[in-house]
Amino acid sequence: MCTRRDKNLGVKSLLGFLFKEVIIISSLILTTILASSVDCVNPIAITQQFILQGMVKKPKHIWFFILATGITNLISGLLVYYGLAAIIGRLAKSLMENYSTIIYGLELALGIAFLIATFHLVFKIFKNKSSGIQISSNDEEKLSKKIKSVSPFSLTILGITATLYELTSALPYFAFLAILLTFKLSLATLMLILILYNAIYISPQAAMYFLYIKKQHKFDKLYIFIKEKMKKYSSVLAPTALFLIGGFLVFHSALKFK
Repeated sequence: MCTRRDKNLGVKSLLGFLFKEVIIISSLILTTILASSVDCVNPIAITQQFILQGMVKKPKHIWFFILATGITNLISGLLVYYGLAAIIGRLAKSLMENYSTIIYGLELALGIAFLIATFHLVFKIFKNKSSGIQISSNDEEKLSKKIKSVSPFSLTILGITATLYELTSALPYFAFLAILLTFKLSLATLMLILILYNAIYISPQAAMYFLYIKKQHKFDKLYIFIKEKMKKYSSVLAPTALFLIGGFLVFHSALKFK
């Protein structure tokens, strides 16, 4: 038979266990909030969104970019926590070792294609200048419509690609995941923690969207100003960008072939 003393010890043990769990969960939530608050100050993502916001047909379409950023970050966290990222990394390394000639050959071909595109663009610019071709108002209207037609699918791909690229230098996120690895978390608990982290992570982007909606007229004036400046210097910026990308790809692939 259980005595009153045994029951009291059982209650105390249960209360001690619950108190310990509350402390662990509270510290985990606090760590999540602090780490994501540091990580969410992401000038690259905010700049990307600022540019894209002026290129979407409907302002709400920017959510495809914002959500793609948060979901990609969340999935990456799951992969790292369960060690799948290491498996993917080993697979990528194996592919690079076994098929390096093909991969760097494709990189070289892509670089050459960029350089050819550069020379073609420069030739076209000089040809238009020498023949005195001017862009008509009708052409400008068509161009404006084209600029304002970035599709939701494109925004999603841009969000995924940009997030994966930034993960290579996402020190706060990896430090946070390293802390999570010290806990034995269930999938449900891990998901809730990562959802909280990434909700805070994309909060500046969400705030920027609502700011744009509220001050759309002022933002559009700024976009027009930027568009005019880009139009003025596009004949220099576009070929330069193409040349730098092409040159880097050719140089990088040539080094690997040595």
